[in-house]
Amino acid sequence: MADVKELLLDTGSAALIEVDGGVSQTNAAALVQAGADVLVAGNFVFKSPGGPVATLAALRQLLREAGPAPAAN
Repeated sequence: MADVKELLLDTGSAALIEVDGGVSQTNAAALVQAGADVLVAGNFVFKSPGGPVATLAALRQLLREAGPAPAAN
């Protein structure tokens, strides 16, 4: 994913990298750090025991704490 992100940045593309499937609180920060711009976490959010509102809030907080993705070289 990092190679794709670098290619997009090098070519000036406005395309976004989306990860759809398997996204959870255990891998969301790593996916963003690897270059993902959009995370689709439907099953994780809507099937969570805590409910979607609390789960989404926790996921957003986790990503805020992880900080922005590093810029490509």
